[in-house]
Amino acid sequence: MNFYNSDSIDKLKGEVKKAPSGFNFGYANNLFKDEVYAELIKTFPNVSKFKFVDKMSGGGHKRFYVGPVYTSGTHLGCVCHMENLPEIWKKVIQESASPEFMEMLSEASGVKFNSLCNFGFAYGNEGCRQEAHIDGAVREEEYGQHRSTIALLLYFNEKEGGSSGTCVYGTDRKTVLFQAPGLRNSMAFFEQHTDAWHGFPTVPAGEDRRVISLSYSLEKDPIVLKTSWGHKLTCKRRLKDFAKKILKR
Repeated sequence: MNFYNSDSIDKLKGEVKKAPSGFNFGYANNLFKDEVYAELIKTFPNVSKFKFVDKMSGGGHKRFYVGPVYTSGTHLGCVCHMENLPEIWKKVIQESASPEFMEMLSEASGVKFNSLCNFGFAYGNEGCRQEAHIDGAVREEEYGQHRSTIALLLYFNEKEGGSSGTCVYGTDRKTVLFQAPGLRNSMAFFEQHTDAWHGFPTVPAGEDRRVISLSYSLEKDPIVLKTSWGHKLTCKRRLKDFAKKILKR
């Protein structure tokens, strides 16, 4: 592994927890190699350009900022819309979607999956929060082709600590089964489940929360990473958008 710290992933094997409802969840420290993490912090996208989200979704209120996002159901395997990301981030996405990383994570977490179906940047400052909710991956009204089986939240704060780590809740949506203890170079994960209620408390004054969310699917269609950056003519997403415009005329 060039970017992820494989020892950190391996260590998960003996630390995975199981909720009373039956789904797995856990937390890992020192997710990236030190020199890699320093560069990722330095090149994290400009949060002032992120889009503000304020809505009810999955049973809870959400208030935070969203940056560049890849979603398999929308972008059809192509990440060329993220071509302006720094090179190191492109390489991290590549490694996140690699068979080596996925096999290691699947074995460590006890959750099966085949491909990366979501990779998105998010930011929270004072007042931001996510009330207890369940993801669209397990909500029947949002059933899609690429339903994920596991969700990861990677934390990219510069300093240790932080009080707005992701919480996994009981079915009463109040009892905290687990809260991520740190927001620096770490990862929380949970298996997608109809009772996998999760969220994060309100970010207090003087703190912020920089996150990458990833989810993996049982679908076998991978992101076309090696050929997608900057391509113009063969991009399925561009062709689909072009076709829509023609049909509207």
